[in-house]
Amino acid sequence: MKKNIIRTAALSALLFVSGLSASAQQKSYNVPELNPEFQAMAQLVVDNQLSDPDAANKNFTKLLKKIKDNKEALLAVGHFFLENNNYPAAKQCANYIEKVDPVYIDGLMFRGEVFMYAKQYGQAGQCFDQVLALDENNVIAMKRNAFVYKNVNPYVAIEQLTKIKEIQPDYYAADKELGDINYNMNKYPEAVKYYDVYYANTPKTAEALDIRSCENYLMSLFSVQKMEQISQVVSEIEPLAPKDLMIRRMKFFASFESARNSINYEADMAKVAENMAYLTNNEYADSVFIFLDYQYAAEYKKEMNDIPAAIEFYKKAISSDEKKVAAIAELAKLYRRNKQYDEAIATYMEYMTKLGDDKVKVADYLQLAQMYLPILRQTTLTPEQKQEYLNKGDEALVKALEKDPTAYQAWLIRAQMNIIDPRTPEEKPREYYEKAIEVMTANQKGSESNYATAYAYLAFYNVQKDNHAEARKYTDLLLQVDPEHATGLQIDKYLKSQNK
Repeated sequence: MKKNIIRTAALSALLFVSGLSASAQQKSYNVPELNPEFQAMAQLVVDNQLSDPDAANKNFTKLLKKIKDNKEALLAVGHFFLENNNYPAAKQCANYIEKVDPVYIDGLMFRGEVFMYAKQYGQAGQCFDQVLALDENNVIAMKRNAFVYKNVNPYVAIEQLTKIKEIQPDYYAADKELGDINYNMNKYPEAVKYYDVYYANTPKTAEALDIRSCENYLMSLFSVQKMEQISQVVSEIEPLAPKDLMIRRMKFFASFESARNSINYEADMAKVAENMAYLTNNEYADSVFIFLDYQYAAEYKKEMNDIPAAIEFYKKAISSDEKKVAAIAELAKLYRRNKQYDEAIATYMEYMTKLGDDKVKVADYLQLAQMYLPILRQTTLTPEQKQEYLNKGDEALVKALEKDPTAYQAWLIRAQMNIIDPRTPEEKPREYYEKAIEVMTANQKGSESNYATAYAYLAFYNVQKDNHAEARKYTDLLLQVDPEHATGLQIDKYLKSQNK
């Protein structure tokens, strides 16, 4: 026996100061009665392990000599050491049990629990596997194996838990574990299926429910967009953990999604404001909030038409997770809606830069170009400023057409950008609208409204130029796609009056 074994025990007592884990305290083996003499000797080891390791080591050596060939005594003493947080001594007992009787099921289960205590899950699993090789229907070993493999080899854990449910259909803790495993594997519909069973069959008390699993349940429901069910679960578990951030977060998200389509819109949106308070009332440090907290807050403020507040929340969302590049595009749109046009353009260009050239789509170039339209309508711009904006917007449209020559929208936007005076027929808009019609027709693309926009301008242009034949052609085409078009009807009336 090496003299440092109890010194190691003393160190382990400090390392494992938190004591036995809940999993180790659940005895999975039968403990033989502990001989009072052996208990007294074991108690001396425990009492001296920190204050006098040499004395503890001598006592342990004497004890081990007395019991090393007796598997029941080894198990009883080993269990005593495990309960008293002396892992090395417990492990020595487990090692000797294996030598005395390698197929002793209670000894194998004890050995597995000793490894569990040390968080050596792979070795613990091997012990429980040995038990199942000896007794394939040992439910306790299956449960411990499922616990061990839950985060190591989830497929083995699923297999064990499924077997347990076949033997014990009312063992709903297995459904909780299956829910947790599928949640960790991002299989949210499967997780919901198991959590539904666990939750429905578990008393709604803090003692009975696993709040962490309930959090996972809510997030799984959120991932499959079961908002009403989230609200129901939250109403039952929030009183059990009123300060739980995840529960309050899901309450906010679900209430907002429901309120948007509610017939009691105003009342339900007022409740959303209450549910969002966790984010703004300084109860929690800012560091605990995630991207979705701020994004939902931004979407709520946007819904309430409080665009400045929505902008601020989106800025916080982006700061909390810079990988969520799509949020930058949303921020740009909010700037545009708030008439902060330069900020909108700069932000959208940042979005495209972060996407990278290989991921930027035609639609992104079109969106960027559209952001120049309201700027070009401003009357305070100098001709030089207007031309600069026009050039930049046109640059985006050229890139869109390089990526997709059939992108008729680029020609439509180009035409709109080049309308300097809407009361005057201009050449560039005419040219671009004609090109838009050509591309749409050749590629069978474009909606009726797209055609109507182009036909209306060309009808206007030609009637202003006294090109009545062309004006008639485009007016007829316009009224075919939109019989009630005001400009079309007006030009039609004028042209008919000229033929009298």
